[in-house]
Amino acid sequence: MMLGNKLTIIGGSGGMGKVFGQYFKKHGFEVVLHARNQNNLKIVAKQLGVDYETNLENAIKDSDIIMISIPIKSTPEMIKKVAPMMKKNALLFDITSLKFEVYKLLKESCLKYPINCLSLHPMFGPGIKNPKNYVIIALRVGGTSIYENLVDDFLKIFRKDGFIVTETTPELHDKIMALTLGVPHMLNILFLNLLYRSNQPLNDLTRYTGTTFLLQKVFAESIIQREMEMFGDIQMENKEFHHVLKRFLKLVKEYTKIITRKDKKKFIKLFQQGLDYSIKDLHFNESYDYFYKFMKILKNNS
Repeated sequence: MMLGNKLTIIGGSGGMGKVFGQYFKKHGFEVVLHARNQNNLKIVAKQLGVDYETNLENAIKDSDIIMISIPIKSTPEMIKKVAPMMKKNALLFDITSLKFEVYKLLKESCLKYPINCLSLHPMFGPGIKNPKNYVIIALRVGGTSIYENLVDDFLKIFRKDGFIVTETTPELHDKIMALTLGVPHMLNILFLNLLYRSNQPLNDLTRYTGTTFLLQKVFAESIIQREMEMFGDIQMENKEFHHVLKRFLKLVKEYTKIITRKDKKKFIKLFQQGLDYSIKDLHFNESYDYFYKFMKILKNNS
């Protein structure tokens, strides 16, 4: 492999920084962490058994691979800082949830400097235990004459561990993320806020509920415990999500008319559209079984 051995993680004391610090150390890389909060940085480096560096330039100047794992809004500025400091043929990659602006800056960087750029989006959070069948989205950006071989070697590490590496474009990535991240986040945030406005304590509601509510509550509570700023950025900064939101508002108005007018024909039509769409899904026939498997896990742990 031509990857080299030294790997620096900028934002190494955060949740995903820790996950990948541990992951790359396991794969034999000499991992160096860099972060703004020096106290957290030292603690995490000690936990993982890796080095840390408080000076940004010192952290990356000799590194073969640099990973940026910081908030979405801060990533573009960090790319601008890091790219000129990197050594020739080094690989720079980010793990942000939005790609359009980041991809553009990475493209400019690898055209301006003799470096290689890649953009990844891990479709999992810090709680991951087993990599098998978890998705990592990859966007090839470009770089030096060794680019394709370098990136192939790098992505091969993930594939060997069972990750599903899906390659795409920045435009398609952000459009898909509006639907697969933005929509579930929005619906679950609204679900909890709708219950909040009922003035009924959640514990009281749970005493009266069946399977559907309980599972929905678990999904919503798992989302609401994570980073608010990141969820806000995923929806606010993604132009594609704004289009989705307009369609959602139109659908809610349509649904309101159907319910208030007790229009069963239109209700059945709307219900049938959802059924026709989902029946083509590969998991459709097993979805009810999955539902009760989840419920069994919840009941056993309650």
